[in-house]
Amino acid sequence: MTPIRRSTWMPRLLTAAAGTVLALSLTACGGSGGDEPAEGQKSEAAQTEKGGFGGGAVESEEPESAEAEPTDTKSTDPFADAAKTTNWASDDGMKIDKKGNGVVPASSIEADLIDLFENKLDLKVKEAKCDSDMELKEWYGFKSCQVSVKDKDAYKGRKKYFGTVKIVDHKDKMVKYELMFPGIDKEDFDFKD
Repeated sequence: MTPIRRSTWMPRLLTAAAGTVLALSLTACGGSGGDEPAEGQKSEAAQTEKGGFGGGAVESEEPESAEAEPTDTKSTDPFADAAKTTNWASDDGMKIDKKGNGVVPASSIEADLIDLFENKLDLKVKEAKCDSDMELKEWYGFKSCQVSVKDKDAYKGRKKYFGTVKIVDHKDKMVKYELMFPGIDKEDFDFKD
């Protein structure tokens, strides 16, 4: 007894199923009979005087005293209240051409994060770690990083902050980072260059 080969009947089955789906969708859209109604028939989409369609549907008129719906003015960005700041940096390890293409080594970003957290925020950094080097394309680069600091109240005596580093400006061989770390108090992180 020979088993049925799937390779011979599967393409046929898929072709038949696709043809059936296409025929049904064209029929539902009116694609099989053309755009013009048959002779002696009215189009179902004929407009009435009130603006309704030929099937008897009429637009309902809203009362004049209807109030406008209130609009939500709150931001939908979940990180709108996150701590953000900017910082200028330059390093010999950064290899960037005049068009803004190149690489900012993870070690350079990590060193800047350690300096920033220890000198500006007065936190003792245990480790700063970025996923990999930041690749720049036309002066745009983005990287996720985490900073571990000593905290006697935290689990195992260390607290981790997860954030992002994004290039927002440049001048000669210097780049300007925008740092966003949602776990840090906004007032503590809001310092100017």
